[in-house]
Amino acid sequence: MTTAAQVIAQARADLGMREKPPGSNLVPITREFGRIPGYPGGGYGYPWCAAATSIWCRTAGLKPNADYPHTASTIAQYNWAKTNKQWHAAPKAGDLVLYSKGGSAGIYHVELVEKVSASSITTIGGNTSGSDGNGIQGEGDGCYRKTVSLGNHLIYGYVRPRYAGASDAPDEPWDGKSYPGHLIRRGDHGAEVKAVQQLLNTFGAKLAVDADFGPSTEQAVRTFQRSVRLTVDGVVGKDTWKALAAKPKAAPQPATKAPAASPVLKVGDSGPEVKRARDRLISLGYSYLKPGLKWGPLQTVAVMDAQARHRLKVTGQLDAATRKALGL
Repeated sequence: MTTAAQVIAQARADLGMREKPPGSNLVPITREFGRIPGYPGGGYGYPWCAAATSIWCRTAGLKPNADYPHTASTIAQYNWAKTNKQWHAAPKAGDLVLYSKGGSAGIYHVELVEKVSASSITTIGGNTSGSDGNGIQGEGDGCYRKTVSLGNHLIYGYVRPRYAGASDAPDEPWDGKSYPGHLIRRGDHGAEVKAVQQLLNTFGAKLAVDADFGPSTEQAVRTFQRSVRLTVDGVVGKDTWKALAAKPKAAPQPATKAPAASPVLKVGDSGPEVKRARDRLISLGYSYLKPGLKWGPLQTVAVMDAQARHRLKVTGQLDAATRKALGL
């Protein structure tokens, strides 16, 4: 069976690969992964970070969609990991690290973890730039190695392919509410953050339960810690978990009116909602779109591609199901 070291070796072999011409997304990896209709360059000019990790895994000998997610979509990688219970909060060499600007629908870039230290990960990624100092780039010009702090707030989590001899069974499964064995702090994501937000809401906080430990969650933790006379540091450790778990039942939420149904948008339409949809598609990697108020043919292509990736009916129109899939 394939090991993480074998996949890492494939990634190292592509270090230095560059797009030709720059900014075109055209590299040998997209040719090897395959054509995606609707993209420039004959269908080969698509964002290629996920395609790169897919090619490295397959070339090393992993079985597509059985041992790893074979896809050009970072959101599909996340969905595979969640479905197959291969999603992790802490990294190991050989993991695929996903980056997000907020929430799972905002996942926009992936790299392969080459090494892990006490404070950082070393990664190899395609369609990126050369350093963590430049920010996590999902639209760079080539394949680079970089070192990323474990505390980087853009890290969403880790997809773990099924490698030879790997075992990820936890010693003690988390019970969903008590101290899970490590601190929860600003920049963290996942089920533990969601549980903290739910518990904080039972004490009067009004947080969106989105599993994203951002500024509002940190402030709510500080307010709670002050109210129960704990050290006010905004970090959920053993004492804060214990105090939160003392009142486990969530208060009933007030009823809200269902939002009015949004209209179906299509080519030829214009206005703020079209602009909002275009901006969202651009943020998800459809970089050939330009911001604007009018729905043109390329926006239809992008919507059709997104619908196909989410296994929706491919209409090229922005209906309710497509809005939900795009996070609109």
